[in-house]
Amino acid sequence: MYCKPNGISIVIATKGRVTLLDELLASLDIARKRFSGPSEVVLVDDSSPEDVVLVDESCARHNARRIAFGPSVSEKRNVGVKNSIYDIVLLLDSDCLATPNLLVEHYDAYSDETVGAVAGLLEFTGPDTWFWLAVAHSQFVVCFDFPRWMPEVPWTPTANCSVRRDLFLELGGFDAGFPNKPGGEDVDLGLRLTSSGHSMVCRPEALVYHQKKTWVSVKAMIKRLWHYGSADYYLMERHPDLLWRCYPRRTLMFTALAALCVVLAIFAGPWMLAGIPLVIIVDLICCSLMMQHYDRHQVGFLQQVVIQLLILDNELGFLYQCMRHHQYSYANKQLIYFEGQAFGITERGSLLSIAHLVSIAAVGILFLALLG
Repeated sequence: MYCKPNGISIVIATKGRVTLLDELLASLDIARKRFSGPSEVVLVDDSSPEDVVLVDESCARHNARRIAFGPSVSEKRNVGVKNSIYDIVLLLDSDCLATPNLLVEHYDAYSDETVGAVAGLLEFTGPDTWFWLAVAHSQFVVCFDFPRWMPEVPWTPTANCSVRRDLFLELGGFDAGFPNKPGGEDVDLGLRLTSSGHSMVCRPEALVYHQKKTWVSVKAMIKRLWHYGSADYYLMERHPDLLWRCYPRRTLMFTALAALCVVLAIFAGPWMLAGIPLVIIVDLICCSLMMQHYDRHQVGFLQQVVIQLLILDNELGFLYQCMRHHQYSYANKQLIYFEGQAFGITERGSLLSIAHLVSIAAVGILFLALLG
């Protein structure tokens, strides 16, 4: 007969962010009181000595314990799980806020032994800046919305997810072989967990709020999406069964056109090098117009340009890793996680291919006119 888990251990990887951490712990106080079973909070922290004093004070106020360890976030979480005491481990980001029923919803989702993990919902809170509205309509935040429209998922971000402790340890936890910067270890763990025969169910009622201000500065977003692209390379290495041949990436097209412009510059003059930035600019305009129409004008044209630039940034991070590891066969492949994902990629890829052809034709006609 199946026995319900004996409690929940909440594991949080932390560094600094003392005020946000204290607010999270205060919100967890309410959630822990609402939960009828036993619980604990484990912080795995490598804050500065000055911040450690404040973190220890927060732990004392909110009945949490701190383990000094770092800097790798993945290894912090592994250490936190190994030092936890209950059957269910809830992983949260330090800049989130728990809702009162968070623990109840996660715990109740483990209705049978086939459930290995639970994906909770994350909602971003804070002002809707112009840049955030562009980011919010990009492909890069959709993973946080999985629980809204899917009963099960093959992976979920670790900002709000729970897992059976014994299963986590059996799988070896997060793969420390992933470089700390690119990330992607949460995707890898989810794929290994679901391929082991366990399900990762969605629980939209298991809700946390996440601060926009810690996630969406322009500089941080550019670095994050470059790292996301880098992580795709390592995921392809570990999960080749999920690879699918996709439409040529625009970065490959730009590289080929840049090489052509260099050759033409040798024979026709250095002014032909102007074709490199010109093609990129025209292509961004064409792709933005195409996607704005496809997305039914959910964002303005300039915001769509920003989205296309973010996609380009993400692709560059991925192609950099391909070149760095001399794995050029990955350059025209993509990871497919969900049924129907390939159809969406094909549909958008077809439209973007038309935009690429239009932009190349426009620049080509301009150069022929100048040469004539």
